[in-house]
Amino acid sequence: MLGLLGWGLVEETAPLWLCVALFSVAGFVCLLSHEMGHAIVGRMLGGGHPRVVVSWLGGDCCNADGVFTRMQGVIMTAAGPLFTLLNAGAAALYLCWLCGDVQEGAQLAYSAIFGCVPPVYFEVYSPAKILFAGYMVQIGFWWAVLNLLPIFPLDGGQMMHGLMVSPRRMHLISLVVALCGVVISLAMGFWLMAVFLVLLAYLNYRCLWYTSH
Repeated sequence: MLGLLGWGLVEETAPLWLCVALFSVAGFVCLLSHEMGHAIVGRMLGGGHPRVVVSWLGGDCCNADGVFTRMQGVIMTAAGPLFTLLNAGAAALYLCWLCGDVQEGAQLAYSAIFGCVPPVYFEVYSPAKILFAGYMVQIGFWWAVLNLLPIFPLDGGQMMHGLMVSPRRMHLISLVVALCGVVISLAMGFWLMAVFLVLLAYLNYRCLWYTSH
């Protein structure tokens, strides 16, 4: 799955196999660190024996025997996106070191977030180093942003669920945010994101229907 996503983000000035391979490795590192963030912080706060499962559509962290307060559960959930952002930050610092200039490295990291690394960098620096660090910044940033959306069962929705008393209101907010995201994604031409948000909207619609009957 990561290879297919990476295939759609190929840099014109770099070999196809290199882009796909480095994107897949960067995606796996971000995915695993995200779930390990839940596991490590959960173990620190509520004990138990966390278990991380990586599947073809993502990952999941389970800690059935952990004991958490409502706020501890929220903190544990927030740890996943935080660890992902730490990956992006570390990769951005590496780009600054690679360029030898903080401002230039920050500009390169900003360009990487939006998938438009200037080709001149591939002529000056190692394409593999630029690509891998760029993918780490890009995946780490957008993975955290996506997961923090207040849509159940994303991390943002899980945090909202931990902070709100009414499950019905939580699913209603998730449904509205997901539908708004579908409209924005279609307007920007992000068809894959639109399909993903449609599925989440349908899930929350079904949950909302069940909580009303």
